[in-house]
Amino acid sequence: MKLRAQKLTAILAAASLSASAFGGFGSLPVRAASDAEAETNTDDLTADDSSADAQAEGDGQVISMEDGEVVSSDLITGTFKPSDTTWEVQDSYDFPFLGMKLSSLPKELTDKMTDQTVAMISNEDWNDDATAPKYGYLAWCEMTEEQKNAEVEKVGTGYDDWFAGLSRIGVIGMYDADSEKNLDEITGCTEHKELGTSSDGNYKYYLSLNKDADETLSKAVSEIETTFTDVTPFQQISLFEQPQDNSGKDVTSVGDFESKGIDGETYTKDVFSKYDLTLVNIFTTWCSPCVNEIPELEKLYEEMKEKGVGVVGVVLDTVGEDGKQDEDSVKKAEVLQEKTKASYPFLIPDSTMMNGRLNGINAFPETFFVDKDGNIVGETYSGSHDLKEWEEIVEKELANVSK
Repeated sequence: MKLRAQKLTAILAAASLSASAFGGFGSLPVRAASDAEAETNTDDLTADDSSADAQAEGDGQVISMEDGEVVSSDLITGTFKPSDTTWEVQDSYDFPFLGMKLSSLPKELTDKMTDQTVAMISNEDWNDDATAPKYGYLAWCEMTEEQKNAEVEKVGTGYDDWFAGLSRIGVIGMYDADSEKNLDEITGCTEHKELGTSSDGNYKYYLSLNKDADETLSKAVSEIETTFTDVTPFQQISLFEQPQDNSGKDVTSVGDFESKGIDGETYTKDVFSKYDLTLVNIFTTWCSPCVNEIPELEKLYEEMKEKGVGVVGVVLDTVGEDGKQDEDSVKKAEVLQEKTKASYPFLIPDSTMMNGRLNGINAFPETFFVDKDGNIVGETYSGSHDLKEWEEIVEKELANVSK
């Protein structure tokens, strides 16, 4: 099952709906990591009132949904214009995750993209556990003045309905074997021409055209120069983003950092010296699986601290891309720490990003382990886990540290 918040953050990552369209969470093209977190119990987070469809903790705070999920109110309230999120005219487009480059778009097409009578829109779908894409494509659609000016709700079927209502001209995309069987339905087109096979052999490329579309525009789409390259391994972000820098994964120590906590206290790497092993959980205030996992980590901390295991949270969105502290996110983190009753520290990233370890993270939550000397040890874990899973993981990592 895909959480609503997961789906929403996946859309945020996609070029079809930019982060700015949702009132801005910086410009983080990231998503919530997908796994068994859908079943996490969030009773502690919704104890005040679970009868309403949603309970807001003030503007820009957290909302407890009817099904127990917790998301930021900024992410799901209000409207946006889908036409503002379409692709702009460029000389070329490079999509490494698709192994595809597009260039030399005909003037007949680019002129209409500029005046927004034609929209270039990306669309994609992933498999159920978000480990691989099912398909990804670029669609060129005619757009009426009404569709150009339309506003839709951030949550619900508004965007899907808007997209479905556009008249397709043509589509260029990549599809797995199952998706190949449903090209008419997926693309909204009726004629399909195979263009090639992906470098990994798992996908086919197709040019799809709508036989009822304007002939001049259909011809223009078919004349787009398409070049196929090696497919970049999937990183659980939008297929239309550029690959993320994962250099932080090579860092071996958190370094001599100095960081402020959500509680106002100052923390250094000495926070790790009290324990043989510390679990460092990197999360954001808007990530539903991250928030749902906090009570599980608190239980783990209470259970394991006497065994020499500590827990530290790092709230990554409390610092913006400009390196400055984001006060709104800090306030949200304060609310989360209070609501979840987490007694372990929530840290604001320092200027060194923990010696670079926090760089290049594109799926949340992410967790790694540190020994008492600040050395990064063991494996990195993506996605949230319940208490039993964390107990097994910690016992394994603790045994390795003790050797």
